[in-house]
Amino acid sequence: MNVMLVDSDNDNIKNFKTYIRRSFSECKIVGTFTDPNKDIIPSIQNYKPDLIIADIKFFGGVRFMRFMDIHSNFPNMRLVVYGTFNDTEYMRRARDFGVIDYMFRPVKPTELARCLKLALSQFKKDDVIRQQVKQQEQRSKDNISHYEGFFLRGLVEGHIINEDEILDGFSHFEIKLPQGYTVAIVHIDHFRQIALTLTESEKHLLIFKIYQATIEGMSEREALIFMINFHSVAIVMGGYSSIEEKVSFFDEIKQAIYEKTDTRISIGLGRTYDLITEINISYKEAMTAILYRNRIGYNSVIPLEFVEPNNHITYRYPSDREDRLVYMAVVGDYPYCKQVLTELFDSLAQSGYIPEGLISKILMNIVLRISRHISEQNIPVAMQVSKLFPTAEILAVKNLEDGLTVFDKALRSFCAYIRNYTEENHQRLFRAAKQYIDRLYKEQFSTAKMAVTLGTTPEHLNRIFKERERISLYDYVMRVRMDAARRLLSTTELPEEEICTEVGFEDVRYFQSIFKQYERVTPSEYREGKNDNQEVKS
Repeated sequence: MNVMLVDSDNDNIKNFKTYIRRSFSECKIVGTFTDPNKDIIPSIQNYKPDLIIADIKFFGGVRFMRFMDIHSNFPNMRLVVYGTFNDTEYMRRARDFGVIDYMFRPVKPTELARCLKLALSQFKKDDVIRQQVKQQEQRSKDNISHYEGFFLRGLVEGHIINEDEILDGFSHFEIKLPQGYTVAIVHIDHFRQIALTLTESEKHLLIFKIYQATIEGMSEREALIFMINFHSVAIVMGGYSSIEEKVSFFDEIKQAIYEKTDTRISIGLGRTYDLITEINISYKEAMTAILYRNRIGYNSVIPLEFVEPNNHITYRYPSDREDRLVYMAVVGDYPYCKQVLTELFDSLAQSGYIPEGLISKILMNIVLRISRHISEQNIPVAMQVSKLFPTAEILAVKNLEDGLTVFDKALRSFCAYIRNYTEENHQRLFRAAKQYIDRLYKEQFSTAKMAVTLGTTPEHLNRIFKERERISLYDYVMRVRMDAARRLLSTTELPEEEICTEVGFEDVRYFQSIFKQYERVTPSEYREGKNDNQEVKS
């Protein structure tokens, strides 16, 4: 450990040097600094100490500014400071700036030894941590292709849609693709039947052979290639070419893969897009093209333009946002639903020509999904869906503006109805829970058992109680039991052991402890106080 000594008193410097050299062979004095009028930073840069031992008064009234400056420039370096008892608070506060301990003047050898041992221990720990970090960084580099695969799958599946985030990912993984992004999917034909004859190891080997053959076939093209699952490999290409050129090229790829793997494949092609944020759209199109094998035939190269030339909406439609709209409508969160509905219509507005009747079909599909989700959640309001979402008005929608107006109005009414229903249902559940506790508080209490009896969950029940009573379910039960205990203590001569049992406790000492916790007095003190009050009144 390299040590630098900082003090304007040369005798102190000399004594520290002598002791450290004689008693700590692990420590090496690499330099001293004795002029408080000079900037210490260049000396630290020159000596490169691991530890500085310094007189806190050396830094004068701006000591914390100096410590902050040193710590910000050398965050891995540590300091030990010393001063008088009057400096104790300053030395304690200096811990925020890399100071690991402090000593009092005159510094005793035992104190110096203690601080040096602490510093050595600290640096050993720091070294272990640094080694672990280096090992983790190396493992991360060794598995860079694994993380790149995560990134690429997130990109094509539409989980990463922010342009800056995509570009940062390309930079991190050193991905370079020219503009003009096309996704192709290489898919093993009749994989389900093939998989029946394969072990797990053989399935791994098959897709790896397809993957390797695809890489070899694409070697002269600028492309990203990665496995999606056991039966598919994705290709993200850069650059522009005609559909005919792509089909011809991928026909050759298809044949080359068959010759190398003895496996028939089909290849689906998405459209080519200028924007990097639209790679996921091309991916959706390529996946859809694969589905057309059922119509066109297996062992094919299928560009989406050949099978759906006019469909530019389906693949741009943010179905994940529709999912959120459905779920939050059933919760009754209108502001969130309004935001998501606006996003859906903005997406449709950017899709170009919209076929006649498509908007009303999309809206009716959302209504059906809301109705289905309500049924799945066992919420008995399904009959209200058709009343609150007027089918005739929705089917009559002709354009985006009318669709947004009609559906927003219906959504607002539906969410308000759901909120009212939920509030009434919560109130009924709250009353039922209170009745349950008032009736059965003497029995051993179980929130889970009570929740099952009332047809809900413990978490939901607790949440309702906290909203209405401002206390937890447990505290409410204790309050009911304490009310009963106070009543019995005031009106009967029953011993505390019997009262304990009467109000639902098994151990009298635990009952006494809980009673005092809630009432601030013991049961016997409470009873005595009540008796005294009665005597005064008489």
